[in-house]
Amino acid sequence: MNLTPTEPILVLSDLHLGHRASRIKHPEQLAPILDGPGSVIFNGDTSEMRNSEDRRIGRKLAADLARICHQAGRKAFFVNGNHDPTVSSTNHLDLANGAVLVTHGDILFLDVAPWSRAARHYRNKHRQILDGLGPDGYADFEKRLLASKRTSIELQMLEPPLTRGRSSGFRLLIRNCWPPWRPLMIIKAWCEVPGRAADLARVFRPEARFVLVGHTHCPGIWRVAPRVIINTGSFVPYFGACAAILESGGLEVRQISAFQQQFVLGKSLRKFAVAEPQSEAA
Repeated sequence: MNLTPTEPILVLSDLHLGHRASRIKHPEQLAPILDGPGSVIFNGDTSEMRNSEDRRIGRKLAADLARICHQAGRKAFFVNGNHDPTVSSTNHLDLANGAVLVTHGDILFLDVAPWSRAARHYRNKHRQILDGLGPDGYADFEKRLLASKRTSIELQMLEPPLTRGRSSGFRLLIRNCWPPWRPLMIIKAWCEVPGRAADLARVFRPEARFVLVGHTHCPGIWRVAPRVIINTGSFVPYFGACAAILESGGLEVRQISAFQQQFVLGKSLRKFAVAEPQSEAA
């Protein structure tokens, strides 16, 4: 791809700007994290753009975020997610000479979001779009990524507006627990992400040793030999967000903390050497 993020590269995901449950009420709250040189990659679901009612708000918030990045000296890159499938023309990024793959993660599931109440509709539409690709298209990574985004676009009106009103963390918890099978589907998806992400890289990016995703809102770091899978979590309750920082041949994962109504980089969770396979720094 022609996009060339410059180091240090900060990777965040699932800000869900405009979502009534997002912990970010205005992009300015991210200013302490964004301050400094280099680039920032927003790895999908940066703002709510899926429903037509949400799109106007989501686009404005994404534009505000890009402006804040520019003022902070950071170059902003937006990767499409299933909540913002048209925020850019980018569905993935290959970093560090192909050693690091960054993509939102909705491609990992045929039903895009298996915990969704509309999962069956997503699965049927996604399968229909994939069937139309033919053998060559099915083996093309970019076309496969685009198919998952097309699924979200074509079924956007099945999802209710997410920018309307306010939603407390407790209400979000209750919503995620109904119907009763939904929590089980959420947990199942969490458990499947590392293996599915490793399989994705094995098929489409065999040179990638690190895969950075979001999508499921469950932050974590897993080794699925010979790869490391990193989920940077989300800014929606309850499990928190992380930042991945790529610089000088190293990859660091840091917790994101809230401080005085702003978000800051917290403690370091793991450090890896990108230059050598399976090498972890102290």
